Amino acid sequence: MSKLLNLSLKRFMIYAGLVLVCSIPVYYFILSKLWRYELDEHHIELTPAAGREDRYLIIMIVTTLTMLFFLMLIIGFVLINRRISKRLWQPFYNSLAKIKSFNLDQQQTVIFEDTEINEFAELNQSLNKLIAGNVAVYKQQKEFADNASHELQTPLAIIQSKLDLLLQSKLLTDDQYELIEDANKALSRVARINKNLLLLTKIENSQFMDRELIDLSGLLQSTLNIFSNFSENKDLELKRDIPAGITIEGNKILVEILLNNLITNAIRYTANKGTIAVTLSDKYLSVANSATEALQNDQLFKRFGTTTSSITRGTGLGLSLVKQISSRYGWKVDYTFHNSYHIFSIHF
Repeated sequence: MSKLLNLSLKRFMIYAGLVLVCSIPVYYFILSKLWRYELDEHHIELTPAAGREDRYLIIMIVTTLTMLFFLMLIIGFVLINRRISKRLWQPFYNSLAKIKSFNLDQQQTVIFEDTEINEFAELNQSLNKLIAGNVAVYKQQKEFADNASHELQTPLAIIQSKLDLLLQSKLLTDDQYELIEDANKALSRVARINKNLLLLTKIENSQFMDRELIDLSGLLQSTLNIFSNFSENKDLELKRDIPAGITIEGNKILVEILLNNLITNAIRYTANKGTIAVTLSDKYLSVANSATEALQNDQLFKRFGTTTSSITRGTGLGLSLVKQISSRYGWKVDYTFHNSYHIFSIHF
């Protein structure tokens, strides 16, 4: 890609070169006619050798002068054009810098500088309307998700308790018990989704601002110990490479959520008797689990994105939470599929 100024200068240089090439024979032709006219006018006769020498001299002088003046003209035009264009396009570059620094999550106000150029003034007005509309829609969506999640908590808890009481009834048949159990599982999943949506909203609203020095090695070991029963139920081989003393800065609650989601995701999508490998260093954390096919990268970190055809389902928000927490601290989340392993890495 080229800048607009470079494109215009390139075309001008090509045009100037064509004019220069065409002007030299024209100059030579005109001067030759003039030279011949002067010789005839004054009845001067030159030998063929002297005539050729004069023609060569004329060609050299005309070519040198023409190239010199064209070179001066082009250099002057380029310098003037750059200076004028820089001043003319400065409002555009100022607006572009404002747009690049704009972050919808932070919802900061964008103030474009005033300009006397009508086209750029209209551009800034259109950008202001576009940004204001996007910020308003974004706020409405966040408020809706926040309010809906809060309002759903109480009825979900009531339904959960009613189903638990119903399950304790001795008058249920086996078919009724299975139906209630299925409804209870679906309701539990809805409750987890609601909880994760609330958590995402709190993260986006910057409600976890405090930072502390966290012993990541110890926290990761304790998290793996908590989930060891789940891995044992599936007869999974758990490999650990966790050096002691590795620390990071962040909110401990968010880091715990990040680790929980990575590990539960690995356990959930690893077949029985599979392998999970957890590797930690001062630069990255890697959680790998055995698998047969790669996930869909375009859906991987989206909310409720479908990344696999597996019937085992989570809330669809686990990796989205991992991405959101990592982005908060400037960490890079990466996914690769190598040697029949899903590998999720977080680079600090």
